[in-house]
Order: sequence, then structure tokens, then C-alpha cells
Amino acid sequence: MSSAGTTRWSLIFAARGTSPSAREALEQLCANYHPVVLAYFKRQDQPQLADDRTQAFFLHFLDRHLHDRADAARGSFRAFLFTSVRNHWHEALRGEAARKRRAGAEAGEFALADLADAHASPEQAFDRDWALHVLQRAREQLEHEADHSGKSALFAAVQGFLLEPPEASDYVRIGAALGMPANTVAVAVRRLRERLRALVRRELADTLPPAADIDTEMRWLKQALQND
Repeated sequence: MSSAGTTRWSLIFAARGTSPSAREALEQLCANYHPVVLAYFKRQDQPQLADDRTQAFFLHFLDRHLHDRADAARGSFRAFLFTSVRNHWHEALRGEAARKRRAGAEAGEFALADLADAHASPEQAFDRDWALHVLQRAREQLEHEADHSGKSALFAAVQGFLLEPPEASDYVRIGAALGMPANTVAVAVRRLRERLRALVRRELADTLPPAADIDTEMRWLKQALQND
């Protein structure tokens, strides 16, 4: 199943049920957000356990049919997924702490406070990973469009300027390398930047409830990307 033209909410709705197409949609949904969930767990107590914890989460996601509880009318898919991952993490910690206590571990040895990120909250880190994931999906779609239209060389030359525009000398340098006038390169970069923004808006819109303000979400994404 191709993800092109398929929104996150339509994937969720398609994943409900037991048909082969529902299972395929569910597998695609899990694959799409595996990198974000993996990054969340890598920031927790033991990064070497992140793969196991991520697998455990998606098994939990499938076993409990969490996608059946997602409701576009109640908020964004980002918020739903973060809450699901965070709750799973806390439940895992409580279970591990209980096993440690039963094994005679000292009280407080596995306190949540000891796991806190000194620079960002788990939600801030998750939001930044989500924003990067949205940006990467949009960039990949833009690259696909460039390849399809025979502009792969141009895209490769200017992709480093999609977020921050180049200097005038860069237009000249790229134009010389591609055999194009500098002003033609400048126009191409501007159009690619505008198209990337449109694709990012589409990616975000796919994860929001119908009445959500996409401009507010775009401002959120910009802020999330600035949270280092």
C-alpha cells in the first residue's frame, strides 16, 4: 500500500477490522512512526534497550487495538501517539520497579526523577522528533516529485538550501555547475521552498482534526525544531 495520498487518519480508519487490507494499513501506520517512537525510547534510561522497548510498544499497540481509540475530533494524531507511548513507558517503569522491589532492590533505586533529561522534557524531545519526521517525509516527497519531473540534478544541487536560502554567490556557483543562469536557479529554489512548505502543511493537516488551525500547527513545528 502506497502512502501517497493517504492521510494518517484515513490509515487509522482503514486499519480497523480484521481484513487483509486492514492489517496492511495497520502495518504501514506502525512503520511510518517507528522512527519517532524509537527516538523517544532512546532518550530514556538505557538506549541499548530502545529497540526492544519500541517493539514492545508496537506489540502493545496491536494487542490493545489502540488505533481503535484514536479520534480525530479529540485532537491531533501526534498528541494521541505521544500519550500512548508515554503511558506505555510509565507502565513499563512501574512494572520494572515492582520487580526490583520484589527482588529486594533498595527503595527509590529506579525513581523517575533519576531518568529526567536535563535539557528537555520527554514531550519536548518527542515533539522535535515528530517535527523532524514531518519535515523528512515532506522532503522525500519533494525529491520524488523532482525525480519524476526530470529535475533530480537540480534538486541534489540545491537541497541544502530548502530551509535557509543561499547567498547570491551560491546561485552563481550552482548555475555554473548545472549550465543554468543564476536567476533561473534562484527561481527554482524559491519554487522548491514554496512546494516544501505546502507539503509540510499537507503532512501536518493529515494528523490534525478537521477544524484545526494549520497555521497554528506550522508555528508549533517551527518552534519544535528550534528546541535543541
